[in-house]
Amino acid sequence: MIGIAVLIAAFAVLMVVRAGVIGGSATESTPVATPSQSSPVTPSRSTPAKPSVVLLPGLPTQLASKLRYSKVVVVSLYTSTSAGDRAAVTQARSGARKVGAGFTAINVLDEKQARQVATFGGPLDSPAVLVVRRPGKIVAQFTGPIDGKIVSQAARNAGAGR
Repeated sequence: MIGIAVLIAAFAVLMVVRAGVIGGSATESTPVATPSQSSPVTPSRSTPAKPSVVLLPGLPTQLASKLRYSKVVVVSLYTSTSAGDRAAVTQARSGARKVGAGFTAINVLDEKQARQVATFGGPLDSPAVLVVRRPGKIVAQFTGPIDGKIVSQAARNAGAGR
């Protein structure tokens, strides 16, 4: 803004000096304008707007949140009372981490979360692992204990790490 004001002022002074030279006589002295020192105008660095992520309706809230930041998310369904389910969650998490996929674990003993998962993926037993790709499509589904290598391969096949 200051730079623009300086440019306008310099232009106005130039027009006055020029009018004096053109319209004045040879005996008149013309004032000499000295430009003021100002800092150079730097263009504003606005960040481009990120395109909004469009997701399918009816996704569980935890999954929708993760899909906003990752194009592939590994979802581990578990019950908090089973030791075998905790091991399955650990394997699914390590498999997702290996390929850079998002990860979320959903406790199906929580009624609200269980209802959301049932409307999204149908009836599932725990432990279960879903590999979901944007906009919310299930591309792989595993029931029972599963190895982290299988989870990472399924997530890579879905597009994680690319």
